[in-house]
This record gives sequence, structure tokens and C-alpha cells, in this order.
Amino acid sequence: MPDDVFGTAVSDARRPDRKLTDGEQRSLMQRVEDCLDYPLLYEVAEHLPAPSAVGCPREYPPIIYLMMAALAPVTKSKRSAAGLLTTDTVWRALRTHIRRHIGRHAAANLPPEAPSRGQYLYAEANLLIPCLDLLEAQFRHYAVQQALCQGLFPADTAKIWSRPERRQLLVGDATVPRAPSKSKKPETNHPETGEILTHRVDPAARQYYESGEKKKAVRGTKWFFASGRDHGYWRRVILSFGHVAGGEYEDEAAVAVRHFSELKAELPDCMGVVYDGAFRGVHRDVLARIGMLTINKQHGSVAPVFYDHFAYGRCRHGLWCDQGRIAERIAIDDGTKVLQPVPVTRLEHRLGLTKSRWYHLLDIPCRHGSHEHRVRVGITSTPPGPERTGRPHGTAPQERHRTRLPPRRIPPADPSARV
Repeated sequence: MPDDVFGTAVSDARRPDRKLTDGEQRSLMQRVEDCLDYPLLYEVAEHLPAPSAVGCPREYPPIIYLMMAALAPVTKSKRSAAGLLTTDTVWRALRTHIRRHIGRHAAANLPPEAPSRGQYLYAEANLLIPCLDLLEAQFRHYAVQQALCQGLFPADTAKIWSRPERRQLLVGDATVPRAPSKSKKPETNHPETGEILTHRVDPAARQYYESGEKKKAVRGTKWFFASGRDHGYWRRVILSFGHVAGGEYEDEAAVAVRHFSELKAELPDCMGVVYDGAFRGVHRDVLARIGMLTINKQHGSVAPVFYDHFAYGRCRHGLWCDQGRIAERIAIDDGTKVLQPVPVTRLEHRLGLTKSRWYHLLDIPCRHGSHEHRVRVGITSTPPGPERTGRPHGTAPQERHRTRLPPRRIPPADPSARV
């Protein structure tokens, strides 16, 4: 790669080691203590409806069931979370934290024993799930505040578009937790006796494909999440999440674009997003128009494509698009021709009233002296028309909606893309 505004490539051996050290490891009980002492859970519990005065009164306050929901991912199951609270040590610690965050009266009114798993499942169906939209809205609001308090997406830091910092970018990904059961039907017949067998079925589970181009089939429920990150462990803040239904509904990239657009409105100092190969040009297009960088991998199936002819006096340069950036085909000593990336001296961002535009300012090397040339990047849905050279398009690539071919604002092969 040329030594341009994006910098030179750094080998993997010179990159910092990001493995957890022994001092950064956290045990199960430390993570449980973090949940018990997390102020957000106590604040969100205040927005849940109070117990009804009609019928059988609710035995436990909403914070208990919300705490069990938070402990379930730590202990790996709802049954384990309910069993953990039955221990005297954890139940006493929970009463202590409720006394600290809510008050002595709330702690004194707690029953002497923790709720059972059946009580939690009933509260989950009748209390937590009906308030799911409220809980998600409160979570996103407090998550944004938490990220800003940790110094993520700072407003007083310079925005260098060609070299964004990790804390200035959103990071997104999607994962497929395996379905709790492999069964697809609630009832089946025994192959030998014909007896009707009942099975536990996840109604939202379907087959997805992970690992990019390797296409690894996984059955489960896909979830997307977006986060803000900084250098060092335990600094990541989950900012948003959403279910990826797939099929005839929104796919992973569409869900990601929608969540990133909503987060941009709440985090105006966010510079862009980091994502995997699920993003195509149409998705980068939407984010580019609202002023966000998009850093994601290049698909291996994308072949170099001719971009445009550049004429300046006696000089003629044929520009190609390769690996997300402009390159020029040159001849080497053995008589073959290779694509040499053209140095980029500036990544320009021009913010308009309704959308943004992005440009690469190229420094095209030439034996008669280097030439400065500006190409538009980021936006793929460009209308047909003459380029800055004043000549009409001679080839089709610039006259259609190109989802993979145009130059990237930050090319995938550059070290700036590895934040």
C-alpha cells in the first residue's frame, strides 16, 4: 500500500496484544456482584407498573424479577439464576443492595426466601414481556448516557476522517444463539409405537448462515447489537439491540442500518460504524448520506473493474477500482501488468442540508509530474452523467447502481480500517 493519508500497513506482529491478563479476569461471583450493584436496574424498575390492588397481591417487587432477568445471561439459564438467589449469601447481598438503592422499607418488606423459577416465569409473561418496549427504550437511553460518561464519542476531540479513533465509531455485529430445542414441531409421532410425543419448540427459531462466505448453517434466533468501544477490556457499552427475523422481513444489514441511523441522532459526534461483510453498497450508501463512515471487509468475489480514463495534457491514465480504492495498471519488469493503488492525500467530507458527499483527493504519479484528481466515494447511487473530465461515460460501471464496485471512504486493506 502507498504511504498516503491512510498510512502504511502494520504487520500483525507489531499490533498490540489484546488478550485478557490474569488481573482483568472476573469470576462468576464478581459478575453477580456487578449486577446487584448496577444502578440502572433499580432506576428502570421504577418505570414498571406497581402491583394491582385487585386479586392476589404480588409477593415480590419488580426489581427482583428484573434482577433475575439480568442474572440469567451470567449464570447461563433461568434455572441457575433462580437457584443462585436461593443461597443465603446472594439473597442477603441482594437485600443489602436494595436497602442501599431503594430504601430500608423496600428491603424490610422482602420475603425471607427468594422467588422460585415458576414465580419468575409467571412474572416474565405478565410483567416484563408486556413492558418490553418500555424496558428497551429505557435501556437505550441509559446506555447512551453511560457511553458519554465513559468518554466515548467525545465532542471535544478532533474528527480526522481518514484516521478515526476507536471510541469515535460504533461497532455492530449479529449472532445466532442456538435454539433450546432442535425440534421444529410441537408434536410428533414415535416412529415405532406411534405414540404422540410433545417437544419444546422455539417459535422464532429458523436457519441462518454465519461465518460470511463460508456459509455455516446454524438454527436459532439471530440478534443484532451495536456497541461503543475504547481501548482496554471492560470498556464496551452495548447501545442497541434488535431481533433479525430474516426471510420476508428485514435482514441483518437492514436492521443494522436502521439502528445505526437512530443512534446517530442521539450521538451526533459519532463518526461512523465498523461492520462485517454483511454490508453491501446499498447499506453503505444510506450511512454515507447521513455523514457516517463505514468500515467493513471486502468480499473476495469482487474483481477489479475499470473506473475511468483521466486525461491531463499529454498524459493518459486508466483508473481502476480494486480492493475498495482507485488503482492504476502499470507494467513491471517481467512484462506483466499489476494494479498499483493511487495515493490518497485527503478524505473530504462535505456536509449538505439533506445529505453528505465524500471525495478522495488523489495524487496520481506521472513521469511528467504528479496530477491531482478528485473522485467521489461512498455514495453508490450516482446518476449517469459526465465526470469531471468533461467527457461522457464510456463504460457501464458508473451508469448503474453499483453495490460493490465504487471506492470506499476507508479502503478495507488500509490500516485505518483495523480500529
